[in-house]
Amino acid sequence: MRNAPSVRYPVGRCALYGWWMLGLGALGLAVLAGRWWVSGTTAEAGGLMTGVVLWLLWMGFATWSWQRTPEGLLRWDALADSAAGPSLAGAWVWHSEAYKDGVTLLRVDAVLDLQDRVLLRLHNPDAVSSWAWVERARDPLRWNEFRRALMAHQRQGCAIQ
Repeated sequence: MRNAPSVRYPVGRCALYGWWMLGLGALGLAVLAGRWWVSGTTAEAGGLMTGVVLWLLWMGFATWSWQRTPEGLLRWDALADSAAGPSLAGAWVWHSEAYKDGVTLLRVDAVLDLQDRVLLRLHNPDAVSSWAWVERARDPLRWNEFRRALMAHQRQGCAIQ
């Protein structure tokens, strides 16, 4: 396959990522509760308070991180000129609230592929990269087309470098 067909795919907050962050927070809370139980209520109060503050910071970061997850539409245009160079066929275009008309991305890297979810790193022409989870559940009928475009793009990029 030389080039994958054009495809549009919705991107949003990933439930798995949210559950991972929540699970880590619950694990931290369980460790704090265990430490409190073992050491008693009066012993090592300062260390326990530090743990509670760190746990609260973690939960704040987890909430902030999950809410900042990019939401929009990722489009593979097989006929467009690539922003990475004229020798590459096709281009990824990101549409979101900030980029209503779309912005052509320099590169899209599949960092973690879990078959029904893919963690992507989107490289913006403004030298800003962002992380986005793409899930099969968002559009199951186009999932295989999206993955074909992603894998064709990954192979094409590897051949150049």
